[in-house]
Amino acid sequence: MRKILCVADIHGDIQGLLRMREFAASSNIGDAIILGDFSGHGAFKDRKQNEKDVKHILSIMSNFNLLAIPGNCDWKSVLKIFDKHEVNLHRKAIAVDDTVLIGLGGSNTTPFDTPLELTEDEIYKGLKPLLKKAGDKKVVLALHCPPKDTACDMTGSGLHVGSSAVRQIVEEFQPSLVLCSHVHESAGKEDRIGKSRIVNIGPVSNERAGILGIGERIHLKFEEI
Repeated sequence: MRKILCVADIHGDIQGLLRMREFAASSNIGDAIILGDFSGHGAFKDRKQNEKDVKHILSIMSNFNLLAIPGNCDWKSVLKIFDKHEVNLHRKAIAVDDTVLIGLGGSNTTPFDTPLELTEDEIYKGLKPLLKKAGDKKVVLALHCPPKDTACDMTGSGLHVGSSAVRQIVEEFQPSLVLCSHVHESAGKEDRIGKSRIVNIGPVSNERAGILGIGERIHLKFEEI
């Protein structure tokens, strides 16, 4: 079974990321996925700083077979950096053994005017062709934004702020697993939509790594770091 380290919402926590890297190395895990939000809170508003942070983090994680998507707090320009480093999973489908990883970064609209926000229509149209092409293969969705109205998209005030388009996609295609982050208050939570398991990986600062296992079956467990 292949094991993949899942990291989300780094937000400039380099020390936390280094701990995750060391844990993965000691556990013989050679693959990793980053689910977006690279820069620290506030720093992401500066596009050049965000690009610098992305380059630094990709350098830190260069010993992994790495894939990445941007978060809503990353600028669209970081996709060129992902492409240069051959790690881009945004709006792409990549086969891992007999499973297909499908990625989409950014989020639905927020009140905070962050750099990479998409309309629900853009989210739906970005994901649907990829899932149709995957056919009857096992699918893991690697997203930044969770589906709406689940345990994974609830804020501290009890609002569900996830994407209705992501939920629609999950209802229609029933991927095996949906990995997401974005809503920090729901870190570590999980839910189901039909047969699909939904898991909010949560930020690096929580010192908890998600370990994705791909083999005859797909599973996700958390490890305290």
